Amino acid sequence: MSEKCLIAEFNNHEKFRTAIEVLETGDFTTDEVSIVTHAADENLAQLRQATETNENQLSAEKTTAASTLAGGTLGAALGTMTMVGPMLVAGPIVGMAAGAVGGSLLSAASRWGVQHDVAAQYEAKVRSGSVLIIVTGDAIRVDEAAGMLRTVPPTSLEEFDA
Repeated sequence: MSEKCLIAEFNNHEKFRTAIEVLETGDFTTDEVSIVTHAADENLAQLRQATETNENQLSAEKTTAASTLAGGTLGAALGTMTMVGPMLVAGPIVGMAAGAVGGSLLSAASRWGVQHDVAAQYEAKVRSGSVLIIVTGDAIRVDEAAGMLRTVPPTSLEEFDA
């Protein structure tokens, strides 16, 4: 089965949070989903604080909060974001971006068939305040994520063949 990459751009943090919640309902995990934001994103501090708060709750409360951003698997990834250049990255893209020359989204995205100029446009969008959700995996799973994310909807949504 062919591998695909989906990049969803959000310039509204409420829609971004909703998109994470939507993906969690589809049982998407941090092995399938990466999050990219600018290192200076002020909204990220709020998301991290919510994550840390829910990680310290009792297990019964965690179960109740499992469908929320901060209580879910993907929300927990926000607490473990890694700095890659001027961006904070969580998920499987971290290793690819950090291992690439210069550590950039450009180098990591090329592995998924994203052209250099398109990746450069995404980097510029992140520097301007957008947040990216990147889903990678087999074609069926990525198509499922695309359908789910269209309900939010993102500012832009593009699929690429790896």
